[in-house]
Amino acid sequence: KLLEETKEDKNLNIFVHLSLSTGGRLETILNIKKKDIALHNDTVTLKDFKKDSTYTGFINDDTKALLCKILSRLKANDFIIGEKSSKFATRTLQRKLQHILNTNFNVGLETNDISNRTVIHTLRHTFASHLAIKGTPIFTIQKLMNHSDIKMTMRYAKLAPDSGKEFVKELYK
Repeated sequence: KLLEETKEDKNLNIFVHLSLSTGGRLETILNIKKKDIALHNDTVTLKDFKKDSTYTGFINDDTKALLCKILSRLKANDFIIGEKSSKFATRTLQRKLQHILNTNFNVGLETNDISNRTVIHTLRHTFASHLAIKGTPIFTIQKLMNHSDIKMTMRYAKLAPDSGKEFVKELYK
């Protein structure tokens, strides 16, 4: 739904694609430059501003297709979001994307209902949760999220309510 809702705004759309493909934080995604993308092996170098380090993320086929359309127009140090030599404004992206999130996912919720509201950081949680639901080992998720502590990864990697049911049903067959 979110990818569909952001289709008309290429900056929001590529931001959402990169967020859902890499699990990167807001500033991490906004700081991706052309030189950080390696299409030949589907990787992107991500900057972790919390740890002042870099790590490798991966891009899926849909994200790669979008990137292929814009990379030829960019210089090595141009930012992917905004397609310019200067970083796209964080507040502009937050305002536009939060409006879409509120309209589609936060209807009827109080502003202070932080545990149920969808916010930009929810994309990071979604990335980890979807990996966990698909059976990705928790230590792999930890590496992809660039977490130092597995406890933090466990907080992000929420599972579907019936996750594990199929394993229990097959346990003694």
